[in-house]
Amino acid sequence: MKRHIEKIQRIHRGLEYPETICITYSLKMLTYLGQWRHKQQTNRYWIYFFVISCGMFLHCFSLFWDLCEIYNDFILFGDNMCVASGVALVLYKACYHHYYSAKFEEIFDKLKQYTEENNKRDKMIKDLQRKYFLEEYFLMILTIFLGLSLVVSLCGHSLFDSTIPVRAKFPVGIDSWQKLTIVFLFQVTMSVYVIESIVFIDGIGGQVMSQMSLHFHVLFLEFQKIGEDQVVHLTCEDWWTMEEDNAKMRQNLHDLVIRHQDLMNFGHHVNSMYQPMLMAQLACSMSLICLTAFEATLTMDNFTLFLKFSVYAICAFIQILYWCYYGNRVTYMSSTINDALVQCNWIPGNSSFRKDLMIVLARAQKPFGFRVYGYFSISYETFIAVLSRSYSLFTLFRTVSD
Repeated sequence: MKRHIEKIQRIHRGLEYPETICITYSLKMLTYLGQWRHKQQTNRYWIYFFVISCGMFLHCFSLFWDLCEIYNDFILFGDNMCVASGVALVLYKACYHHYYSAKFEEIFDKLKQYTEENNKRDKMIKDLQRKYFLEEYFLMILTIFLGLSLVVSLCGHSLFDSTIPVRAKFPVGIDSWQKLTIVFLFQVTMSVYVIESIVFIDGIGGQVMSQMSLHFHVLFLEFQKIGEDQVVHLTCEDWWTMEEDNAKMRQNLHDLVIRHQDLMNFGHHVNSMYQPMLMAQLACSMSLICLTAFEATLTMDNFTLFLKFSVYAICAFIQILYWCYYGNRVTYMSSTINDALVQCNWIPGNSSFRKDLMIVLARAQKPFGFRVYGYFSISYETFIAVLSRSYSLFTLFRTVSD
């Protein structure tokens, strides 16, 4: 740990560059939590993975069992739905990650390949890559503590009222302090695993989007540099030099166009892999923000419960904002390619180069963006729409409860 911290400090000070992407660290943490099925697993890890998965399914089952028994109590049902919805979302994302782990590893390997190629480029590109790495790393650390604060808010009240942290129904009755202690420890442990699992699963998704933004940013800088060392030749004696310069500019343009097309195709593949998770996230975020805010207003006379639902509502708010921030960033960075083509030094180019440039400009008009089945874009507009729908549902629940 000490060596790792020292390495991050050196990267922060600009004394060295990151050798890999931040996703590598998130995958390691997800592996420690028993939530990442990778190629190099040992039999011991399989057992650990199986035990953790069984614990998560039992935790989810106990929540939904209690939910089925109190469906006629509006207040308790809303309380349970807050937690059950969040746990169901985590369980779905974890299962999805496990099932498509090989395809996700292909995505991560491709991003590592892009990073290795950028490490061979000039200092400006490597400094940009270092900046993105540090941003992703510190945001990952921040979300870890945010997740732990949610664990404390969900489970802390049970220390004062001698109840289990989360309402649930178990096969055995909790009629002694020994059973209460066992259930308490089980729910606290599962809460840590569930919340930190979603922190790293979502963290990896955001880091994938961040890396997409980075590589569009790199292309922007390199498109912008086309022809920067070329001059306009005014005399006939410079004809051969002019032809060589134009051939060099055209070749540079074609190479960058190939890289841009490869990145666009890779982006569409990433989008197809993440859109089921994003669809579930949008639906769950809408219900979570609404339900947690509603429960917070009902428990204002009980500080511990009010704090529990308030922190939960803030975390649900930050979660959807996290996705929309990175989605909006990818769209913005991909749209700057067109600006870079306009800003490049195209004046020394001949008619053939300018025709090629016009074709590329026409094709770069449509930016890349993460979309959910072609209907919803992951952007600030979608974030505002989720908040608007959540507020409408919140108003409806308040009207019904009154």
